[in-house]
Amino acid sequence: MRRLTPIALLLALAALTFAACGGSDSGDADSGGAEKPTVPAGAVAVVGGETITQEQFDQLFASAVKQGEASGQTAPEAGSEEETSLKQQVLQSLVQNAEIRQEAEAKGIEVDAKQVQDDIEAFKLQCCEGKDKKFETYLKDQGLTIAALEEQFALRQQAQGLYEAITKDVKVTEDEAQAQYEKDKAERYTTARSRKVAHLLVDVKPKGESTDADCARAEEILKEVEANPGDWKKLVKKYSADPGSKDTGGEYDITDDENWDADFREGAFGLAAEGDITDPPVKSQFGCHIIKALGPITDATTQPFADVKQQIIDELTQTKKNEVATKWFEDVQKSYEPKTAFAAGYSLPPVQTTDTTATETAE
Repeated sequence: MRRLTPIALLLALAALTFAACGGSDSGDADSGGAEKPTVPAGAVAVVGGETITQEQFDQLFASAVKQGEASGQTAPEAGSEEETSLKQQVLQSLVQNAEIRQEAEAKGIEVDAKQVQDDIEAFKLQCCEGKDKKFETYLKDQGLTIAALEEQFALRQQAQGLYEAITKDVKVTEDEAQAQYEKDKAERYTTARSRKVAHLLVDVKPKGESTDADCARAEEILKEVEANPGDWKKLVKKYSADPGSKDTGGEYDITDDENWDADFREGAFGLAAEGDITDPPVKSQFGCHIIKALGPITDATTQPFADVKQQIIDELTQTKKNEVATKWFEDVQKSYEPKTAFAAGYSLPPVQTTDTTATETAE
């Protein structure tokens, strides 16, 4: 199934309350013998009991083009694949919005007109600091109108109402949360052992490569370090090839995980006590290190299940709700196929196979 996320506010399906799925090459899905509705003159599609007019389509397409231009994109050329794709997305958005409206009305989900106006004021504050002139300019630049915003915020209310109605019975048990905790414990809830260290990185010719010459030079510098233990920071600044730490004494708080080079970690955690220095120096992919322990090893810690149980339940609940809502909307779209028709020259985006489907990123 094809997942489509919005290209702009007016193409949004209720602020992504639902993941938009589905599509067809022509919109002429098998109707199971039922007669398709007739698209009247001046319209581009009929979706159930709602007609999508040419004017609605043209306004939304123009708005989408303007919003693309406002974000630095070039307007698609007439007759190009880009234009065809954008038109299909615009039509799909209009079709999906019509489906949402009809499903919400069927379930008795009403729009709160005051909330719509409050949402517009909040949007105005966010985009334009609440200033009327700035808001007017913004709407013009984006190809938007107050009426279009009202329609979309009303649609968002309806979609949210549907989402809540559809997912109200979704529950996650403590056993499910416990199982997820055990699955994720090592990666999400365990902090690797750590240690504060400092290092002096030696990287001589050829620079950027780890060679025996690096460690030969590090051996020489190590003698100077041992002879002048109080000059550690001065020697690091003088000799270290690590630009990120040479001016701060080479100090790092390291963790025993893949965020740090394995050889470096082995040397750092192998030091017995604070003040110990690796001898011989440690060779890594970056060069050769003289590593100094600045503190003891802090053991790894794991958050107990009780501390994260509610967080896991909340996350799993949201995931389940999204799955339920997505499946519901897929079924809704299928149910509308027999009662949806398009004017000649208009179609939805083609269905993509699992191998070629790409989930777009919400803007």
